[in-house]
Amino acid sequence: MLVLGAATLLKQVQIVVPYDKTEPVFGFIVDNLNVKNVLRFATDTAHILQFRIADDTVLETVEKLKSRGVGVEYGFIDIMDLRTSLPREADETSEKRIQREAALAVEEIYDNVRKQASLSFDFIAFVVLAAVMAGFGLAQNNVTVIVASMLLSPLMGPMLGVALGYVVGDHQLFVKGTRNELIALGLSFAVGAIMALLLPLVYPPLISTITSDIDGGILTEITRRAGFNAIDVGIAIFSGAAVAVSVTRGDMSTLVGVAISAALMPPAVNVGLMIVLGLVSSSGAMVQIGVGSLMLLVMNIVIIDIAAIIMFRIKKLTTIADKSATWKAVTQFQKTGTTTLYHNVPAQVPAQAIETPSERKSAASFTPAQATPEKPSKEKPSQEDETSTKSG
Repeated sequence: MLVLGAATLLKQVQIVVPYDKTEPVFGFIVDNLNVKNVLRFATDTAHILQFRIADDTVLETVEKLKSRGVGVEYGFIDIMDLRTSLPREADETSEKRIQREAALAVEEIYDNVRKQASLSFDFIAFVVLAAVMAGFGLAQNNVTVIVASMLLSPLMGPMLGVALGYVVGDHQLFVKGTRNELIALGLSFAVGAIMALLLPLVYPPLISTITSDIDGGILTEITRRAGFNAIDVGIAIFSGAAVAVSVTRGDMSTLVGVAISAALMPPAVNVGLMIVLGLVSSSGAMVQIGVGSLMLLVMNIVIIDIAAIIMFRIKKLTTIADKSATWKAVTQFQKTGTTTLYHNVPAQVPAQAIETPSERKSAASFTPAQATPEKPSKEKPSQEDETSTKSG
């Protein structure tokens, strides 16, 4: 990300902390994070702190807050996108700077990838539809149809789940991504095998056409996936790196997904298609192409995952704190918040923006008892009151 005197993209951070942690956290935000304006709201059980930060400082800010126990031992951290903000803030520096860190916090990236790696009816439907399209494209030697299958393929999600699960130390996400990837590949194999049984019935010259292409050494969409070479390795490396960069920017682009699908979906369908066609027609050459496609597929999976893991490391993604400990602490905080902490808190100041520790100290020491009571106004009695008094 190049920054050159342009408007800064902002995000709003909201922190919920118990009363006894408010002052230390507030001081840390103002003094250590150098946040200019912090809003503080009081509720029945906790304080809510809100402030805005630049988009490229989210990861660093969240990690510093977690190091102080916020969102790990107590409280919550919520990060919200701001579509726009007025007045616009300009960057304080006009120097060019290349941002290497991820633009999103690890937790944001984790949530996005977890959704993409989930197994659902839509996921299975897109895998089957993409595999059918790839099978037709391979049989017709039609590049356009194969590209269309790449656009439909959802294989990027599970691949990211495997890589990110390894980087952040989440065994559950790693296993989930691996399982769903194997399910998707198994469905692709099955679709290719079924099409190998049905296509010769619809198009009888298919087997003879493929056989003549193999014997003549003609490079087609089927025969070119009979193995892998240096170009295939390069495609896998750059595809894995590109998808990792995309997800850390919060931009899981369809075009990046196409790069992953190009390395996975056509070879997977080609495995089932060629092995079954070879067995049906007793063609060892076709079976050999199917085995070569399987080798290409395995190579692509391994290299894409390794490249994505390396890029995640370069983007400085770290492990996620133990979620079970976090929720246990939050539960305890909610219980004590309604009993001990709430009753020990003095009267609260209305929500306001506090900029410096000195202002914070003066605001915290304010109580309603210090307010100057209003003196009752002395109003002159009306003429009717005077008349009634005299008559009495």
